[in-house]
Order: sequence, then C-alpha cells, then structure tokens
Amino acid sequence: MSAVDFHQVLGVTPDASAAEIKRAYKRLAMRWHPDRNPDPTAHDQFRRVREAFERLTQPVADEPDDDAATDPPPPHKQRQSRPRGTDHRQDVTVDLTEAADGTTVTVTIEGREPCDDCDGSGQRSYGRTSMCGSCHGSGRLRSNGKLETCGDCGGKGFTTDNSCPSCQGRRWQPADRQLAVTVPPAMLPGEELRIAGQGGPAPDGGDPGDLYLTLRTRPHPLFRLQHHDLHVAVPVSIFRLLAGGTIEVPTLTGLHEVLLPEAAASAEIRVPGAGFPARGRRKAGDLVVHLAPQHPAFLSKEQKAMLEMAEQVLQHQLASQSPALAAWNDLLDAHR
Repeated sequence: MSAVDFHQVLGVTPDASAAEIKRAYKRLAMRWHPDRNPDPTAHDQFRRVREAFERLTQPVADEPDDDAATDPPPPHKQRQSRPRGTDHRQDVTVDLTEAADGTTVTVTIEGREPCDDCDGSGQRSYGRTSMCGSCHGSGRLRSNGKLETCGDCGGKGFTTDNSCPSCQGRRWQPADRQLAVTVPPAMLPGEELRIAGQGGPAPDGGDPGDLYLTLRTRPHPLFRLQHHDLHVAVPVSIFRLLAGGTIEVPTLTGLHEVLLPEAAASAEIRVPGAGFPARGRRKAGDLVVHLAPQHPAFLSKEQKAMLEMAEQVLQHQLASQSPALAAWNDLLDAHR
C-alpha cells in the first residue's frame, strides 16, 4: 500500500502534520476497536487504521518500496493459523419458564478501549528516570573481584521508564460492556451457548476469542427438573384418591387435567410429553405427578355417617373388595 493510500485510510491529506495524523488515528481507533464495535469487519478496519498510523509515523527510510509491499508472503506463512484471543466462559441464570420458552438476557463482559492518555501507544512523551536498583547509581557491579558494567542500566547508573502510567504500558484501559444475548427455547441447564468473537481481545494480527455462556436455572416453586422430565408434587384429598376422577395439575404452559383411577394404587402419574419442551432431535420430557394424599383435619357428622355406611358396605363385600382385610379377619377368628 502506498503512502497516499495510508493517508486515505486515516482520512487526512498527504501533507497532514504529525498531530493531525495522531488525532485521526485516535478517532478511528476508538470507532473501530473490536471491543467497542460489534461490526464483524471492525477487526480488519482497526488493523488497517493501526497499520496506516504506524507507517505514517515511522521514518521514511523504513518505508518499503511498492514492489516489496505487493510481494506475496512466503508459502509457510500463508499456512500458519492466525493467533486468537482467549475464550471466556461465564454462567447466565434464567427462570425455568424462560429456559423453556427462550429469552433475552444482558451479560457483562470484559472489554478494552485505547488509552486516552497515550493515544493507545503505551508510552508517554517523557521518561521517568530513577536510580538503578542493581548498581545503586554507580553504573558498575563487582563480579569475581572485578568491576564490570551494570547490565541493567548499561553503565549509566539510572534507568528510564517511558511506559504510560495510566495503562502501565498496555496501550488499553479496561472497559466492561453490556451485551444482549438471545437464549434459544428449550435449552437445558448445563448446556453452552457460543457467542463468536466476544471473548478475549484479538492479539496483533489475530482474531478475538469466543464467549461461552453456560445456562443455569433458578429454583422453581412448583417444578423440579430431572434430565428433561418435570416433577411436581400435587396434594390430593384422600376422598378423591379413593373415588377417582379428574384433578388439575400445573405444567409450564398452564393447567392440565389428569384422570385418577378409582383407589389409585400408584403414588405417581406420568403425563407423556408434558415436561420440558423438545429441541432438535431431543423429544419433549414427561410430567411426573407425585400424589400427596391429604387427610381432613376433622370429620363432620355427615362425613362420619357416610364413612360408617361405606364401612358397613365394605364389610359385606370384604372378600371381593379387600382380600387383605378378609384374610386378616380370618386370622383373628382363628385366635378367638
């Protein structure tokens, strides 16, 4: 790319001053930095802006000629993979109904922005000089009985730190960002959602990492999720359990009527397909209803009279209605 092209990238004229070039770079770097701009092309745009700034601010003697700039890279470099930023992982917690129906959540992710104090260079215009801690300002160290030049300060007796104090030379400042993420329907707790390019920042000439969100669900007041089956405890009157009939049970989509057989022997009822919804090849789970018999705290005279009548009828039909009680009565008769 020629020098004129580099000026065009920054949007300045060929005779722009160093200060104008720096201001243009700072403005465009803030606009196209991948941690601030979600545009898929932001990384390439930021790289072009940075390259143009570096080329326009380095000595002219370092500029390669146009023929060298257009030469293709060696074959082995073309096969090398681009460096990537680190992948980040975090949990995202939603309600059970939100996991079933799908929802949108806002997550906070670590971000970066160019340091304002050093214009993203990581250096300041002046250095901070301090006495060398190795030679204590003498510039020499004694080794094997001889005085030798201090390697830490090069014999000067002092060191100069040009790092920007605001960013410690990193060229960036931390800047957390808010990201709206769509959670698709029927994601089970523990499953991961990958957000491409929203992980660690991109290294020089590389790509940013990815963000992996692990779904978690809050405890539900009614349901307990086991695999993809929903379990719910339903209190039922002892009279309804004996007489049978329909009861209403809750599901994730509303109330559902369930038929109880007379004198139900099982403590649970399974409703196929009424559990956690299906996703892809995974079928919908079942709703497992755990029946919790409820006895009345007291009986009215009318209830006692009806129960006494029911008991008398039972005693007359004991062999057919309750073989266990009939066998027990036979044992008692044998011990009279």
